Amino acid sequence: MSATGRTLLRVECRKLARAGVVRVATLAVLLLTATTTVGGFLAASHAPGTDIGQKAAGMMAAPGWAGYVGLAGTAIGICSLLAAGIVMAWSMGREFTDGTAVALLTLPARPAAVASAKMAAALVWVLVLAVAETLLVTLGGLALGLPATGAPPAAAAVLVVGVLLGVSALPVMWVATVERGYLAGIGATLGIVVITNLTAGFGLGAVIPWAVPVLWAAPGEAVPTALLALPAGVSVAGALLTRRAWTRLELGDR
Repeated sequence: MSATGRTLLRVECRKLARAGVVRVATLAVLLLTATTTVGGFLAASHAPGTDIGQKAAGMMAAPGWAGYVGLAGTAIGICSLLAAGIVMAWSMGREFTDGTAVALLTLPARPAAVASAKMAAALVWVLVLAVAETLLVTLGGLALGLPATGAPPAAAAVLVVGVLLGVSALPVMWVATVERGYLAGIGATLGIVVITNLTAGFGLGAVIPWAVPVLWAAPGEAVPTALLALPAGVSVAGALLTRRAWTRLELGDR
């Protein structure tokens, strides 16, 4: 990476670190993921006759770490994807909404380099969030009494789900660029979440990139690891489309 690229990345990382929307999204994801996973496991194990216990047991579909990871994957599947989409939409779309995109285009760096820095900063945040989720979920499982020997593979599975769901939101940055604002990106995020949950409910999740990581981590779904290439491919496509859109941006466009 060039010196200009490193400078742009530092600037974009500082923007994310200081943004209220990013802090709220991060705390909300960590809180909801931890409470849903740990609370759901407790309800399924100690209150199976309650409505919450029955629903949690249905999502676990297996005892021990396997069921616990399946429950965590479901929580992360909704929370992380939604949060990542909102943050990415805001990061890219705010430049148009706030009128600062014109100033960015006058920088010595190429517009594509600016877009790349924004995407890289978002991916750094996604990785940090996924690691934090993994630590919370794993420590929660150990606190619940699950055997320590099963913790490493469980943590690895949770990390894979968190990272892939986060990076698969990259097409939202393209939508925010094309539509010149973060509201369109947030709308696209909501559409992705709704469509993913509906299709997964009808048994078509194996062909939906954003559902594949959750199904892969769920016990009894038998989703092959090779299908994880789908969300990875979506992220690459989103990055390429976003970079291409910024390459073609012109002053006064829209």
